[in-house]
Amino acid sequence: RRRLKPLRTVVAWRGRAEWDQVMVGLYCGDSRLQQGALDRVSAWKSRYGPKMPLAVDCTSELIRCKVLDSSGRLKSHELILSYGMALVRCVLMQWEQRGDVCWLLLQVDIPVWVVDLRHELTHGKLPRLALCRKG
Repeated sequence: RRRLKPLRTVVAWRGRAEWDQVMVGLYCGDSRLQQGALDRVSAWKSRYGPKMPLAVDCTSELIRCKVLDSSGRLKSHELILSYGMALVRCVLMQWEQRGDVCWLLLQVDIPVWVVDLRHELTHGKLPRLALCRKG
């Protein structure tokens, strides 16, 4: 009998060390380091294209909004739209994996008000910037 080789998984990052470095950078709170991590995620997207894991893409978009917000370069309505799109994608990503709001609330710990915020962003009036920031 021949032994089968384990299947390799192709990813956009070079290895575990690069992955860990980017994750630390995204969550560190220092906008300069966060921007560096966002630049690395952009490189991953260019390598991996539409196969980029949605969780990585959504996380980077939420962090990008925070970095843009702290830079003072965008107007209030531009920030609302940026945060809104990132939040909608993030909540929908979780929703699409199960298709059940109750599952979202219980298993992923997404608060009811965030699901309601997603609904408002998608179907209602744009909320205040403070609420988008909190989301």
